[in-house]
Amino acid sequence: MRNHTTKAVLLGAMLLASTLAHAQYAWLDEKGVRQYSDQPPPTSTPASKILKTPRGMARPAEEAAAPAPAPTPAKAAPTLADREADYKKRMAAEQKAAADKKIADSNRANCDAAAKNKVLLDSGQPVRGEGNTFMAQDAKAKESANMATILKGCK
Repeated sequence: MRNHTTKAVLLGAMLLASTLAHAQYAWLDEKGVRQYSDQPPPTSTPASKILKTPRGMARPAEEAAAPAPAPTPAKAAPTLADREADYKKRMAAEQKAAADKKIADSNRANCDAAAKNKVLLDSGQPVRGEGNTFMAQDAKAKESANMATILKGCK
């Protein structure tokens, strides 16, 4: 019988010791997740978020009396009209970007063609003009000057 009493006393002591190992503090962190620890929560945790403290342990008066930060007003969900206006703005921006790209591509093609024409006009080779006839030297010089003017606007 004595052996059973010793075992019961040891078992009781172990149970008491195990309760000390359990988390003694419980609080909600800034994300709303429940935290358990044998250490006190961070000092930035408001008293309203602390769920459990060990018996006889209270937060210091200056921490407990610290005012909680004022809650920021939540943004109202956008209305259907707001979402429609945002959609129209995005669509207009996409259409403008597509038009700008088309103009830039066209300008690039025109600049490339002008550069090729200028090289041909300045090469000294005979060049066919309107009516499938060869261009005179003065017409080639004038057209070369026009191509140079076009190329000045190219980047």
